[in-house]
Amino acid sequence: MELKTTLEIKPVEEKIHPHDRITSIGSCFADHIGSRFEEMKMDILSNPYGIIYNPISQMRLIKSALKGEDLNEEHIIENRDIYNHLDAHSIFGKKNLIELKDGIREASAKLKDYLETSKVLILTFGTAWVYRYEKTQDIIANCHKLPSQNFQKELLELQDIIEEVSSTIAYLREVNPKIRIILTVSPVRHTKDGIPENMLSKSILRLAVHKIKTSIEKTYYFPAFELMMDDLRDYRFYAEDMIHPNNVARNFIWQRFRETFFSEPLFAYCDKWQAIKNDLNHRVMNPGSEEHVQFLEALYKKLSRFSVMGNVEEEMKHVEKELEDAKSQ
Repeated sequence: MELKTTLEIKPVEEKIHPHDRITSIGSCFADHIGSRFEEMKMDILSNPYGIIYNPISQMRLIKSALKGEDLNEEHIIENRDIYNHLDAHSIFGKKNLIELKDGIREASAKLKDYLETSKVLILTFGTAWVYRYEKTQDIIANCHKLPSQNFQKELLELQDIIEEVSSTIAYLREVNPKIRIILTVSPVRHTKDGIPENMLSKSILRLAVHKIKTSIEKTYYFPAFELMMDDLRDYRFYAEDMIHPNNVARNFIWQRFRETFFSEPLFAYCDKWQAIKNDLNHRVMNPGSEEHVQFLEALYKKLSRFSVMGNVEEEMKHVEKELEDAKSQ
């Protein structure tokens, strides 16, 4: 007897390979996916503007980066002696206005580079609830704790999401025709909006993603939301806040992502990196011994060979320093 529902996900034909450059933009789930690839030492840019929840803001940031345009200066605000931009996360907050602008321009330039050269773009939509800035009447990404009278809360229309995302993908494809798009709806519930309101929001996002996926080629959907809501479907898979997936759930969803999108060469790459990670975490019993030196020399060679595929420059420097210390003992 089956005691749970199992969501079957058909693997895609065009899978991710070790040398593929990846860009991940969106909610905290996009950050999670990005961190997994970063741990694998792959070439990925994850949320250069910080966490961005709504699809309209995500698309406008993509277009601005591709066009090399500065973000709207009217969206720069000062609150409690800190400058922030309403279209970016508070991680950019600075006491100096020039530093804020420089940080955002640097993020834009990096995003432009990655969008033009990535093989895969992962977009994670978190909510259809947005805030419109009264001063410019534009939808913004972050209120930065300004008084509520500065904003008007509203629910995105389905067609507005479809048109904005579709036009952005079309524009991106003019620059990078071969880029593949993976769409997801974040499994994190926005309960501060209210539980019925959250479900309404997720429903709009899910329908929008369906419409976009079926009308644009090389666009795929990964059901992270459904895996959390229906396959796991239990509060034991949530963190203490009862909102975010816990480690067990995140590992489960990541494994399903791997099964869906990873190529055989990428699985082999992961195995090689895991073996190297095991060596890096190896506990040395006799520091400075001949055996220790030989182990470090072998590890350095493994890292050197792996560096053709993954970015292990930091690990190589660390082992090189350990090797120097071991030889001097």
